[in-house]
Amino acid sequence: MNRATFLRLLLLAPLGGRQASAAAISNDISLDYLLRRQSADGAWRSTSYGAFRDGRALTPHVLRCLSRFDDPDLASAKEKAVTWLIARKSDLFEAFPVHLASAVLESATRIDSLEPLCVPAVEKLLSLQTSSGAWSYSPVPLRRTVIPSAMQQPNLSATAIAIDGLRAAGAHEDTITRAIPFLRTCQNHNSGDPDFDDGGFFQMPLDPTRNKAGQAGVDRIGRMRFVSYAAATADGLRCLLSIPTAEDSERIAAAREWLKAFKWSAAGSSSSPRDLVYYAARSISATAALEPKLSCLLPSIRSQLNESQLTDGSWQNPSAEMRENCQLVATTFALEALIGVDSSIAITAPDPG
Repeated sequence: MNRATFLRLLLLAPLGGRQASAAAISNDISLDYLLRRQSADGAWRSTSYGAFRDGRALTPHVLRCLSRFDDPDLASAKEKAVTWLIARKSDLFEAFPVHLASAVLESATRIDSLEPLCVPAVEKLLSLQTSSGAWSYSPVPLRRTVIPSAMQQPNLSATAIAIDGLRAAGAHEDTITRAIPFLRTCQNHNSGDPDFDDGGFFQMPLDPTRNKAGQAGVDRIGRMRFVSYAAATADGLRCLLSIPTAEDSERIAAAREWLKAFKWSAAGSSSSPRDLVYYAARSISATAALEPKLSCLLPSIRSQLNESQLTDGSWQNPSAEMRENCQLVATTFALEALIGVDSSIAITAPDPG
């Protein structure tokens, strides 16, 4: 998508029954913001977080965003970034491997020169799949004899990110299918207590502190239940849509209905924790690319994103916990939510009606 098409898309998108005014749309400067923040060597670096300053953490993410645009004015920035990444092939995936490998694979569907990184990216993702079939944030494979730490436990977001990358790489259906049983444990659905079964998803079944929306209470069977929230529900639904089966058709429908009732806001809400609102917007947009029935959510998200954009073209979340207060992080997510995220494979989901 080029800049002119991008702006025309936003200007013509119906926002609450009206058209967005030209004054409210300044997203072209968002791309200029990203270009201005690129280092001379081609990398993007954070000025806020030490872990994001060496370029590896942010460059694949910003490049994935820029890869959505076919604007020739971005070609030089893309190729500088690709050259920088390939030069670090040997240690590129040592930190944040699931996030970075997936970002590279998604970008590679539109940037052919990333091809030298695709095999190591896929190998890294495959090596990090746990015995449960899901993924964690661990940078190294887990040994079956070791009790994982909190950050090494499988979780929904890491699993969704890994599946996004493997889908982009293609031909990994069996690997993705292995994650489905874990995904089902993260959905409030058909649990035996309808008071908690709203169809939404949460981050993980065993760690209360990692479920961003908090605890919902104890169900009639005596289990602690967790509040469904938007980012997790979009992630979970997208995973189920990656390998849709008749067995999961009711789960898909329940998650879809949960999201259709959701209203995104940059201020966050009880069902969209403030610290990952831009991640949630991107995840919903990515899921809507697979499930057209969710396209009704996108005009409102576009409108809200336009209103929360800063004058320099960036976005920034005042909440720091998930690093969306780093403008490169928030801006990348926001732009991808605005332009939509392409589906890399055709999906036909079973629909129970």
